[in-house]
Amino acid sequence: MTESQEQTVTPTLPSRADLATSGLTKRNQDFIWQMVQLVEGDESKAALIAEVGAKLLDGQKTGTTARQLFNTPAEALGRKANATEATPAPGYATYGFWPLLVDNAIAFFMMFSFMFGLTLLFSKASQTGSAGAAGITSLILTSLLGGFFFAVVTMTLAPKKDGSKTPVLLKILISVGAFVLWFLAYLGFSYLPAVINPLLPGWLYLVFAVLAFIGFRFWRVKTGIQGGFLGGSTRRPQAK
Repeated sequence: MTESQEQTVTPTLPSRADLATSGLTKRNQDFIWQMVQLVEGDESKAALIAEVGAKLLDGQKTGTTARQLFNTPAEALGRKANATEATPAPGYATYGFWPLLVDNAIAFFMMFSFMFGLTLLFSKASQTGSAGAAGITSLILTSLLGGFFFAVVTMTLAPKKDGSKTPVLLKILISVGAFVLWFLAYLGFSYLPAVINPLLPGWLYLVFAVLAFIGFRFWRVKTGIQGGFLGGSTRRPQAK
């Protein structure tokens, strides 16, 4: 192979125009472009960036996101991507407050709907008067507030950017405090009048639970969220 032929296969840092014709999705193009900006013209990183781009392109075939593969552009630059090594998934808190709030609110709504649905199907309880915690308004508010508190606790207890961790005693106080506030709110919502907090048939709650499960899976695929109290893989998918 001649010197000129070797030069033609030497990777270079891609431009925006190069990325537009690379076959990558817009989100993956932005991920690679952030890597390019981070290296500040260092051509020695071009091969690694090209390798990351190839893995993203391959991941698009299975719906694997850049976050699932590399977490952040900076982390993708900080290590060599090993095609056979499974690496730890990004921490649950790294997905951000609002995605975690939605993730947990849907999960709580799904679980409570399923629980109340089964209870009402096998119960002879009257649907007159206050519906209590099983009322649809109470259920929605409890789920939203649960999602909020769980997201707050997750973000608060996560290690800081500088690597420091929250003291154990403070973790306990925050966790217990959030649970107590949520439980008190749960009790308070149960006193809502039936006119704004109706009790629905048990089968309808089960339908809500199924719809919430579908929504939960869609949200996880859309955001790439893993972990949390409803699980998900704790390891990133292996790159092919």
